[in-house]
Amino acid sequence: MKSILQSLYLLQLLDTELDELRELRGDLPETVNTMESELALVERRIEEIDEALKRGATERSMKEKESLELIDKIEKYKGQQLEVTNNREYDALTREMETAETTIVTNEALVQEWIEQNEELKASKEQFATRREELSKELEVKREELKDILETTREEEIGFEQRREQAMSEVLDRDMQLYKRIRDAKGKAVVPIRRESCSGCYNIVPPQLILEIKKNDRLFTCEHCGRILVSEEIALEMQL
Repeated sequence: MKSILQSLYLLQLLDTELDELRELRGDLPETVNTMESELALVERRIEEIDEALKRGATERSMKEKESLELIDKIEKYKGQQLEVTNNREYDALTREMETAETTIVTNEALVQEWIEQNEELKASKEQFATRREELSKELEVKREELKDILETTREEEIGFEQRREQAMSEVLDRDMQLYKRIRDAKGKAVVPIRRESCSGCYNIVPPQLILEIKKNDRLFTCEHCGRILVSEEIALEMQL
């Protein structure tokens, strides 16, 4: 049992060191991720605007072409009206002309609307392009900062991670689950007794319990904070 207690305490020491290394990064990883997400969103928005501009240009071209064809038809209808022999044919041509003229007016309104929308889209694209440039520069700086920190701590972190894996392999599953549960709730899961107190919450540990803990043959938890308690002997033996 003593070896398990030693492994649990070593695991806590290693996790503490890893926590401190990760704290050196601060919020840089999260900042980089957030900026990358924003940059991807900006680039996607620019692509959407480009697609909208292209689609608008195609539709505008089609409507303008349609209007030109209708203008030609109207001229033909006017010529045909001079040749008709009855009112029914004349009225039919007039209706065709009116329909064509209505369509032309509608097309002109749509073209004008697209012109205004295109101006708005181009202005919006310019804003997004400016933001993309700003983000790209800022992101490059943050990535470099994060890269420098990671390179500085990489070897040390890898070493701690390898030792951590070894320590975990020497702990029973049920004890590992208890360790994880306490660590998630308290930060530190395993603490030694110092000056007859729990060094996690600083509450006094009863003398009889201290004697039991010193035997190093069972797993005990603090009755106040719930952390796993180990003897000073184990704390002295297990140093990084």
